Amino acid sequence: MSASSTPSLHLGYFGRAGSFSHLAAERRFPKARLSECPTVEDAFARLHAGEFTHILVPIENASSGTITNTADQLMRLARTDDGAALQIREALAMRIELVLMARRDTKLITKIYSHRAPFDHGRDWLQKHYPQAEQIIVESTSEAAALAAKQKGTAAIAGLHAVEQHGLKVISKEVGKDIANQTTFIVVGAPLAKSIKPTHTSLVFELPHKPGSLVAVLQVLSKRKLNLTKILSRPIPGRFEEYRFMIEFLGAAPKKEFIDAMARLKKLTDFLAIIGSYPVRKI
Repeated sequence: MSASSTPSLHLGYFGRAGSFSHLAAERRFPKARLSECPTVEDAFARLHAGEFTHILVPIENASSGTITNTADQLMRLARTDDGAALQIREALAMRIELVLMARRDTKLITKIYSHRAPFDHGRDWLQKHYPQAEQIIVESTSEAAALAAKQKGTAAIAGLHAVEQHGLKVISKEVGKDIANQTTFIVVGAPLAKSIKPTHTSLVFELPHKPGSLVAVLQVLSKRKLNLTKILSRPIPGRFEEYRFMIEFLGAAPKKEFIDAMARLKKLTDFLAIIGSYPVRKI
């Protein structure tokens, strides 16, 4: 039985019904029990509490980069007792098509709601076509569509699937259309049944506060030809000018290069945790 047909899979996704995370969850796990989570933080808290077997949250957008609150939650999870059991099991890459939508009785748009990522992606288009409209960042595109449905004179940038759901009309399908847009989501939780072979690994680590410590870590990967695909630093609370790092690279066990790298990195870091070795699917 595949993960997509496992009846016991209870997956919490970021945002309300109609969000891009909801769409990704439906595409990847069409038979799973799905539940909405208003924030990324809520999704991780409920996973940690055992309410879900898995969660699906965005980790990166092609235009706005890494979604830092997701990264922060992964870093915190790595430091908990559940860190070894609840890991990234898959990454899901999905093309995103953005639509400007509003109520049918809206003639003049004075406010536009959306998540930060669509505003970043459509910045030039918005500046050209709606320079006077106030841009209001909300938690998700599904929340943006719900707000636009309630307020005359406002609009939302969200997915086309949200138009019918909230009884809105399409104002434009051209939002940032000249630039290809993609969001990567991650599935976090227990191992998935019959998942495909992992190709990527993510680590969280902390370093001695001395010159060259990060360079030494990167050289370990470079010498073993483990290609770095993502790196992010976040401040360590209470430790000024010190940072916790999250990296992603191409490679996973049982490859010798991966095993050798982990052994070496344990000696170079103050803290090291694997937060997932996983495949990347296009959905």
